[in-house]
Amino acid sequence: MLNVNFPHFYCYLRKEQMYQHKDHLNELVKVTVFAAQSNPDKALLFHVMTDEGIVRSRVPIHMLVHKTDSPRMPLDFLQLWDCFSVNVSCITYDYLKASRTKVIFKDGSELWGEYIMTFDWHDNPYSDEPTQYKCMHLIQLDNGLYTLQPNNRIYWKHMSFTTKPFPKKPDYKVDDKIFRCEGTSDKWVINGDDEQYYYEFKQKIIGSDD
Repeated sequence: MLNVNFPHFYCYLRKEQMYQHKDHLNELVKVTVFAAQSNPDKALLFHVMTDEGIVRSRVPIHMLVHKTDSPRMPLDFLQLWDCFSVNVSCITYDYLKASRTKVIFKDGSELWGEYIMTFDWHDNPYSDEPTQYKCMHLIQLDNGLYTLQPNNRIYWKHMSFTTKPFPKKPDYKVDDKIFRCEGTSDKWVINGDDEQYYYEFKQKIIGSDD
């Protein structure tokens, strides 16, 4: 899916987005954000409708704000990685909706915010490789900006569960394995036929074709 729907939310669009970033640099227009577009090797882009009834597509994250006095941050800070493919999904995790977040940006600076939704990709060489997999969480930052960050750039504060302090420098490793349930099919075979509902397995003898 090149485009994906999600529950709409309201914010402001930097008006310069509609003037080739040359005019109206300090003006904002009210918008409803209702969908996103994913192209490989490009930033995630959003579809919005203005309060004048204009639909504007392909809006990058740094052009959206939820406070009129929001500062500016570069696109590459607010979205760390480009999209992996057109095959994108969007979900709002119920459990994470109750969480506050602390985002760690590429320069080491930190900002707090609130979780909105998650974008994830499939059927591409990056997402299918365990060490390269990344999703992106859309976070509404307290300073009025929005950001799209992967798991390893966010600390989550869930009041009913997160009771320990955030680790300073976690030494966790990236996943490097693909988990499959049928990866031992050369060692085990079904002991029975297709008509049996409660079939059994038997271990194959090494060197045997049965």
